[in-house]
Amino acid sequence: MIVCPKCGKENQDHYKFCLGCGGELPRGAAPAAKSFATPTPPAGVPAAMSPRVVATPAPAPVAAAPAPAAMPRSHAPVAASPMTAPAPAMVAPAAHAPAPAHMPAPAPAAAPATAPAAGPTPCPSCGAMVPVGFKFCGSCGAKTAGAPAPASVAMPTAQPIAAPSAKGKLVLIRPDGSEGGAHSLKDGANAIGRESGSLFGGDSYLSPKHVTLTFKGSSLVVRDEGSLNGVYLKIPRDQPIEIKHNDVFRIGQEILLYEAIEQPGPARDGVEPVGSPVEGYWGRVALVVGRDSSSNAFPVGGDGVTLGRERGDLMFPEDGYVSGLHCRITTESGRVYLTDLGSSNGTFLRLKSERTVGAGDFLLLGQQLFKVMI
Repeated sequence: MIVCPKCGKENQDHYKFCLGCGGELPRGAAPAAKSFATPTPPAGVPAAMSPRVVATPAPAPVAAAPAPAAMPRSHAPVAASPMTAPAPAMVAPAAHAPAPAHMPAPAPAAAPATAPAAGPTPCPSCGAMVPVGFKFCGSCGAKTAGAPAPASVAMPTAQPIAAPSAKGKLVLIRPDGSEGGAHSLKDGANAIGRESGSLFGGDSYLSPKHVTLTFKGSSLVVRDEGSLNGVYLKIPRDQPIEIKHNDVFRIGQEILLYEAIEQPGPARDGVEPVGSPVEGYWGRVALVVGRDSSSNAFPVGGDGVTLGRERGDLMFPEDGYVSGLHCRITTESGRVYLTDLGSSNGTFLRLKSERTVGAGDFLLLGQQLFKVMI
């Protein structure tokens, strides 16, 4: 061991700087013997025994080995003198400088006491391991107290792989009209369904693969993937949209089917078939109650029919999502049109084929409404 001449801290032989004060350590072994030499006899040996100290140089090599073993326990070389009467034997090695060089041998036994179970920490300057509790590195002398371990902090930080930039997104519209979460849309095809998780995982009305939204240039094309409940596009207010036979539309919680009625031809032999359409009606609206099944049907003739919760030809008084006057079905020049009359929650037309949508359009998927942002 090498004893620091500044603070008296014991350091291992290969250390260049003191672990206690950071001072540079002497490179020779002789300085370590100075603390055990001259101070011992005058402090702890009576005057009457001093002649024996000088008269017994020969036994010194034998007694020198056990005597220093008790010295490191006190960790204070000056206070070691009053230990016991055998101190005269400790004075004898004073004339033999090489003998104290072997004294550090017992020191490793005390080393575990200074190294806690937590283990040493690396020096921030040179990387050498420094026992916990020491303020200075024994190899380079750098101060380690409070210094972070740069290697352990920097290693976990990895640069993430850049994800493809989003070209658009679907923004969830809450029932109160405010915007909720968003689902990013990348360039190319974007498959959406209950298996997509995120905003769609909790909607039991969505099919596992419900719809695909594909960017073709700057346009976004929507395609229903054969879903059970369909994909609905909100039609503009006060703008007639043409509908055809077997088109399905939705107002509030009501799903309605439009069916065209062909005008009957001339009766054969003047006999009209039973159940033939009543003259003057050109269509009917049926309430959908299941897949490929409907219940109540309402004939549509003349100038058309209006639908609402409080006013109109067809009313749905128990559906709070239907406006007082919601939409109208009319005919003109042999074509049939569906028009939203400024309803609060909108009128939605189910897509039967691919449809190009633009920014600001609304899609109804399952029980959730999304706004298209491009």
